[in-house]
Amino acid sequence: MKKMYWTLKKLITACVLSFFCFAQVASAGGHGEFNAFGFALVVPEADIEKVEAVMASHRSFMNETHSVDGDMKTRLNSYSVIKMPQMADFTDPSKGMTGNVIYILSEHYETPDGLAMHMAAGNSWDGIGSMMGVMMKYGVAMGAGVKISAMNR
Repeated sequence: MKKMYWTLKKLITACVLSFFCFAQVASAGGHGEFNAFGFALVVPEADIEKVEAVMASHRSFMNETHSVDGDMKTRLNSYSVIKMPQMADFTDPSKGMTGNVIYILSEHYETPDGLAMHMAAGNSWDGIGSMMGVMMKYGVAMGAGVKISAMNR
């Protein structure tokens, strides 16, 4: 029964993740025109090396398939991965750290076409299975949306 529960939980997570990832393609106009994507992971110390290998592979994929100075319609404006220790209580630093690491990945495209291009390219990336596995196992937040503020050089 427990195995069936976890299988169902993973299936539901995959469906929700797929919905958010491809919502831009399925919707038109108004609030459906997403041009940004991001997720947050909470990773136990023992799994950091494995997750960082997947993140490095994703960065290589991004370098090979995306342009920050190319066609304005599909241009990647920013890509960042932030790594930080997880505090036991962020309102009281004296309580120390949990031993987990938080990763926040953020991608912002000039237009919704750039995000759609990213999703299409991601489907053919040979590391997509590993990335989805990391997102399903450690993900605490994920979504596609619109940039509301930025301060770039």
